[in-house]
Amino acid sequence: MAYVLIQHKIGKWEEFENIFRGDGERRRMMGSKGGKVFVNVNDPENVFVVFEWKDQKGAKQFAEGLDTHEAMKWATSNMWSRVYVVDECFDVDA
Repeated sequence: MAYVLIQHKIGKWEEFENIFRGDGERRRMMGSKGGKVFVNVNDPENVFVVFEWKDQKGAKQFAEGLDTHEAMKWATSNMWSRVYVVDECFDVDA
């Protein structure tokens, strides 16, 4: 299973959320199986996203795509984002 991990520095939460939710169909078409959004409790402008992908190829295509980077600039008020494609290695017990 492949995952895309993204860290965003955002400006306005409402703007980020609207743009982010509006991009769901494009992500699904590229192979996203969904994900989760997390916010740093000590810095609410620091947001983390984890997407699960059908395969590594689709995850890389999404992470490296011009449309993705343009959407991230728009959703984050052109602040910054970090994007990583990772593979699952093993589960960790509590």
